[in-house]
Amino acid sequence: MIKKVLIIRLSSIGDVIQCTPVAKALKTAWPDCQITWLTGEVCADLLRCNPYVDECIIWSRERFEKHCRKYEVKEAWNMWRELMDRLYKREFYAVLDIHGLFLTGLIASKIKAERRIGLKDARELNSFFMKETVKPSGRHMTERYISILKPLGIFADGNNMTLVVPDKEKDFATKFLQQAGVCAGDRLAVLVPGTTWPSKNWAPEAFAKTVALIEGEFKSVICGGIAEMKMGKEIESMVNGSLINAVGKTNLLEMAAILERASVVVAGDTGPLHMAAALKVPTVVIFGPSDPNCYRPLGNDSIALFHKQQCSFCHKQNCPMGQGSCMKSVLPEEVAMAIFKLTGRLDNVPRVSI
Repeated sequence: MIKKVLIIRLSSIGDVIQCTPVAKALKTAWPDCQITWLTGEVCADLLRCNPYVDECIIWSRERFEKHCRKYEVKEAWNMWRELMDRLYKREFYAVLDIHGLFLTGLIASKIKAERRIGLKDARELNSFFMKETVKPSGRHMTERYISILKPLGIFADGNNMTLVVPDKEKDFATKFLQQAGVCAGDRLAVLVPGTTWPSKNWAPEAFAKTVALIEGEFKSVICGGIAEMKMGKEIESMVNGSLINAVGKTNLLEMAAILERASVVVAGDTGPLHMAAALKVPTVVIFGPSDPNCYRPLGNDSIALFHKQQCSFCHKQNCPMGQGSCMKSVLPEEVAMAIFKLTGRLDNVPRVSI
């Protein structure tokens, strides 16, 4: 009989990408299994073309929690009932709650499944809803997530993230870059200035200086969502050379297509970083409050830049010290040197020093 498995990971972009090795490992071990993924609206596009995911069920945790915070009981209840109606008649061999929240545990408990597995150190009493829990292996997030397969007798490498960019989005990226003056043979550096935490944002002037330092060797593009448009315009205003500003001009998969075209991607600890890593694009990562041993892309095609402070690694959304010293300590010259090192251009740039 075909084993049906439900993966629960609703958000965020980086975590969903880092969970994709779970689906690949399942399909490798059990080629005939059917994998359904319960995910949020934002991340669904990242999974629709994943060859290891057979079905996506889309449900917005963000909208549900917003209704709850605003005491919109009717709206929240309607969302809950809608999800329960979709899951009521479904039966699974296993439910894997990788998200590990009270909410996702409650959802998992309502699903008919022979096995319900979660991570032992999950938050918000999530383990209370599980039939089985497993102690995560390793410090890195992909290693933690892949650990959820151990009770099923599946042991796999977490360094196998999957992201497939559809042809439509690839065509968009080609046309967008051509219109911006990028030729087929040009080396492209894509910089992602925004993150979801203010404490993880590198200064706009630092990005601008990095663009100046690599000009001549790379054509630079900045990417991001609508929320980062002000930051994108600020960086653009500081750069005297050519800079392609794509911030707020792409959807998630269109951004992925631009990332895929890059020779190197520069970012903080943010979702597009892991998208680039899944696309096998070399990455330079600027770390501050989050621990690179847990969050940096695995493999040799990534350089993590950070300077430990007395307060490292605090994992706070806003700097407790109010100065953001950990992010400021990483210099544009270091980032430029890392770019040149990853792309084999080091001999061409004697002017860059630290």
